[in-house]
Amino acid sequence: MSITKSAAKQILSYFPFRYVNVGREFHMWLNKFEQMKRMDYGQIRQAQLQALKDIVKLAYEQTVFYKRLYDMKGFHPDMLQDFSDVERIPIIHKEDVRMHGKDMVVSKYSPEKLKKLGTSGTTGTSLTLYSNRTVEQREWAAICFQWANVGYKPGDGRVEFRGALPGSKLYILDKYSRTLKINTTAITEHNIRNIVEAILASGYEYLYGFPSALAMFSKFLVDQKLTELYQPKAILLACEMVHDYQVHLIGSVFSRSMMFAHYGQTEKVALGGWMNESHAYYFLPLYSYVEQNRETSAIIGTSFLNDVMPLIRYELTDAASPFDQKAQQGLDYLFPVIRSIDGRMGEIMYKPNGDMLPSPLVAIALRGTRTFSACKLIQHRYDLIEIMVESSQPKEVVQEEIQMVVEKLKKLFTIDMNFKITIVPHITKTETGKFKNVEVRIGKEPVS
Repeated sequence: MSITKSAAKQILSYFPFRYVNVGREFHMWLNKFEQMKRMDYGQIRQAQLQALKDIVKLAYEQTVFYKRLYDMKGFHPDMLQDFSDVERIPIIHKEDVRMHGKDMVVSKYSPEKLKKLGTSGTTGTSLTLYSNRTVEQREWAAICFQWANVGYKPGDGRVEFRGALPGSKLYILDKYSRTLKINTTAITEHNIRNIVEAILASGYEYLYGFPSALAMFSKFLVDQKLTELYQPKAILLACEMVHDYQVHLIGSVFSRSMMFAHYGQTEKVALGGWMNESHAYYFLPLYSYVEQNRETSAIIGTSFLNDVMPLIRYELTDAASPFDQKAQQGLDYLFPVIRSIDGRMGEIMYKPNGDMLPSPLVAIALRGTRTFSACKLIQHRYDLIEIMVESSQPKEVVQEEIQMVVEKLKKLFTIDMNFKITIVPHITKTETGKFKNVEVRIGKEPVS
């Protein structure tokens, strides 16, 4: 960032948030989401269908990629008359974005002048996506609409636990965005008190970040007997799959705080979140159109926000429990409702005979665990999986839950699978600060 821009942001940080950080587009889309509460299911479905027609027409008429794809597949936007016609539209995948990203940009924009966003690349090579301030304002409106369920208002300060920081700094206070950013790769028992003191000094009352990072933070608070020093208004979980043991640990430390998890991605093709006491994910129907690949259980989404680089029927690598487009009584403005999101289809493990098992099936074995602060499955050979558990609980208590997990895994991997148990005080995260629950090292380790 230039010195001039940095100085300007420093000055603007003293102005009320609504005047410098959010604009007309933000308020227009926040109002759009608020209006859903006063619409019936049929009205929302009609608005959703129109948004779908609009983005498909835009993509066909103003991008090289979709014009070529739809002509090749024999699809024309005029064929989209109702939801039964959606399946006529070709599905696209990450590889399409990787190979043809610039050709997906709407013709009136130059990719070189747009904001470039990168996915984390935790399941392979990262993607480059194109956006602008208008699209980002719409996204922020959607997030704020969700977070309002736990009292968050635009401009409220938040403490972020979302990975590493430049220069290996322990934390950075950004008054312009009202965030205190914590370096989750640098937290230790020696500096945890300094972090808590920085949080208290900021006055910020919302903790936001990776579930794995907030679980680790909670564990350090327990270990150093600092749990009474700070209770936020709410915990905001995002960017990773949420496990029961993480919810239990974080909830036990911040027992007076509300907890909310949302599911979203840099691609912005699906956005859902917890509602009330339910840990099911309720999706915003005017944010995107969400479907499911019935064969793989993968989520498919079409973004209504991004008219810079449309992503239409984009198949994610995340698998979910079966769902349909029905709304639940009392919350009929949010649909579909997905009971659980079980992980990434791209992370494959193997049975001893070589048959593949997607990691979402494996993740189910960890449900109901409470004594872990983290758990990682490392497959060293086709017939050997190491279960690495991070916990500060008594070994005999942890072993009881590990045995329960092993029994569930045997049903998936068969009795021919061998399991090695490792209990450690800390499991190393990736360089980005994210936590990988599954790692396959078959063929990557020396033969003993």
